[in-house]
Amino acid sequence: MRIVVLAGPPCSGKTTLAHTIAKREDVVLDYDHIAQALGSPVEWIHPEPYRTQAEQHMQAAIAQAYHHPAHGTAWVLRTAPHPTSRQALAQRWRAQMYVLNPGKTVCEQRALDTGRPRGTRTRIGQWYHRYQPWLGDLDPGLLHPDWANPRGTVALDPGTV
Repeated sequence: MRIVVLAGPPCSGKTTLAHTIAKREDVVLDYDHIAQALGSPVEWIHPEPYRTQAEQHMQAAIAQAYHHPAHGTAWVLRTAPHPTSRQALAQRWRAQMYVLNPGKTVCEQRALDTGRPRGTRTRIGQWYHRYQPWLGDLDPGLLHPDWANPRGTVALDPGTV
């Protein structure tokens, strides 16, 4: 399968975009859904041991998709604020890397609007504090025009939104 990584902060739209563009033969690999399938009692910000188990299952699912001879795409959802992390993912799985970056203010508002748990706004802030662009980052507007980053940028300064 082809591997496509959708990276970005919490509440940036990774899950929504993946389910919007995924075809019937595609698979969406979502850490939160995996943790819930393993029995996590919450939708986000999972407690141990679910975090560790979900990450192990996520890595195994990516490897399985990568080695699967079927046509289709595995949509891998990650936060990955560091460019070295995104580059490593792209190189290891020969993946395309799209960064959803609607801006810190938009993500924080979405967290409030969707009733995300305490700590989500902190995680959004941490992502924007740690985020650095990488030359291999692609704008998700190339996948679907409604998801283009503001002004077509990937390396968005949250203060300009």
